[in-house]
Amino acid sequence: MNRAASKLLQANITSFEAALLRRATASSSSSSSGLLCRALSSKNVTAAAADRRLAGRRRFYKKVGIAPSIAPVKPDKNNKVTNGDNTVHSPISAGVDGTQSATGVTTSIKDTSKWTLRLNPNKHNDNNKEEWYSVTLDGRAIRTPLGLPFALPSPALALAVAAEWDSQKTYLQPAQMPIMTLCCTAIDQVASDPTAHQTDIIRYLRNDTSCYWADPTEDRVLNRQQVQAWSKLHETVSELLGLPDDLGPAQAVGGSDALLISRKSDGNKMSGLPHPPLLVEKAKKWINSLDAWTLTALYSACAESKSFFIAAAMIFEATQHAKGECKVATRDPKWAVQAARVEEEFNIEMWGLVEGGHDYDRLNSSIQMHAASFVAQNVAASFHLDGR
Repeated sequence: MNRAASKLLQANITSFEAALLRRATASSSSSSSGLLCRALSSKNVTAAAADRRLAGRRRFYKKVGIAPSIAPVKPDKNNKVTNGDNTVHSPISAGVDGTQSATGVTTSIKDTSKWTLRLNPNKHNDNNKEEWYSVTLDGRAIRTPLGLPFALPSPALALAVAAEWDSQKTYLQPAQMPIMTLCCTAIDQVASDPTAHQTDIIRYLRNDTSCYWADPTEDRVLNRQQVQAWSKLHETVSELLGLPDDLGPAQAVGGSDALLISRKSDGNKMSGLPHPPLLVEKAKKWINSLDAWTLTALYSACAESKSFFIAAAMIFEATQHAKGECKVATRDPKWAVQAARVEEEFNIEMWGLVEGGHDYDRLNSSIQMHAASFVAQNVAASFHLDGR
């Protein structure tokens, strides 16, 4: 990247992103791989995709940069979007190793009618400045695994992805590119049809880890750590959803209580916690209102934390801060990482840390949660400042 881009990168990317891009980790992310494999049923990936897979490929470019781009436009019947010939096809395959070894991989845009709107929700706004950016390798704009233009609504987001590409050394490591993964998922998978992601998020709500408390009479240490990590968590989400003060989620205390209230019964037609219908309805309405970028970030955070409340609170804080509407001091997403790992950290304290296992889990959890918060915050800031 040129000197001006490097200065802008330093000004816009937080210390987390800088540290993330310097730290190499060999661990692959289950949530990241799941993100690229979520969506509709699909046909087998073409053989050519196997030659474009990213993992282990030698770095094939010298210079990385960003450039102005057009906003997403509706793909044609052949799943193509005209954006000039000076582009680089993504070396990331749409499936796992170019095969259909993972289920639910979308290999074509099934519904193009709302694809553009989910990526650019206020495209018809008169104040929309259409400031979009692409990432370039040796001056050529990259494309997504489905061959769509890799257009981003935020310069900071584009610079973060460019930094991920620039940090790759001899061999390309997709585990070190979480922001690239989230953005590709939003464009290729979620914008096409968000139903699968929306449904999975509701599943996390019905089995939310932050609603299962240790019995203080049996395990007061773990219960105290849960209280510290999850304090005010449900109140934050209640504010987000606009719930009455006296209405909260169903919660279980102790193992026997959890088994009793979460099983199917006449009063609980679905397995999982019997949350108040109004809470579930409000949660669905909020989830369905999200653009593809924010929904992808929310899903990633849910998958990593196994909690709708932790993920929603983190995304809510990030977007409110971006819009300048946060009523309290914005916390570093580190709190969400700690909240997601209460039980595992407790077990580490009790039984010790397994090197090459627990330490990588800690790092991976931090990367995924911070990346999701970063994407949500910068997309919200871009749409808000541009009148979008």
